[in-house]
This record gives sequence, structure tokens and C-alpha cells, in this order.
Amino acid sequence: MLNNRRFPGAWGLLSFESRAPDGSVTCPMGADPVGIIVCHDSGYVSAQLGPRNADGAGYVAYFGLLEAEDADEGTMVTRVMGGSSARFLTDQVRHFRFDAAGELWLSPPPGDDGRVMTLRWRRLTGS
Repeated sequence: MLNNRRFPGAWGLLSFESRAPDGSVTCPMGADPVGIIVCHDSGYVSAQLGPRNADGAGYVAYFGLLEAEDADEGTMVTRVMGGSSARFLTDQVRHFRFDAAGELWLSPPPGDDGRVMTLRWRRLTGS
């Protein structure tokens, strides 16, 4: 159940970084990735992201039902109903944090190699 009322809305991807245990940083989807998360008050959510290129290589998408505690920081789980790859057809667990600027930071659990991925999102507004 979506208990956190800070999630609903549309969020645009600002950055996607992967940090190795030695502190080195890479950008898995390039220096200028593109992405959007759309979350409804009901908890239904869809996420799409990828490198900013014309061929669609590396594109990721999934949708499902979001569960998140009512806090500025904590754990969220998307109960995935469908996605662009078999690896996303399972619950997606993320650590979340809303910062003072209102940005949303998401990190999946560290990889087997100790890498920590961080995705930073900004709420989108109509223009």
C-alpha cells in the first residue's frame, strides 16, 4: 500500500550513477540519461528510462503497484506486473530518500560486486 503521499506525480530522471567500492563512478546509461516515473495516488506506478539515443538500446520499463512507508527516507517495493525484460518481472526493492530540495533519490540493493547505483529524480510540473 502507498502510505507515502510524497510519491504521487511525475518524476524526471536527473542522473543515474554507479559507484564502485573503490569510489570510482560510472554512468551506466551515459552522461545524459532520460527517464520518467509516473505514480498515481492509488499506488500504481510506471517507470521508463534509458540512454538518450535514437536506437532504444538499454531501454528499461516496468509497471506495477508501489508500496512505500510514510517517511522522508526508507524502503519502497514495486510489485511488478509487467516489464521490458525478464529481470524486471520481480519485485523491485529500492531505498528512497527525499532531500531538502524535494528531489527523490533511489538506490537498489548493492550488486554482488559491491556497486551502489543511485538514480536522482525531480518532480515534473506542467508548463
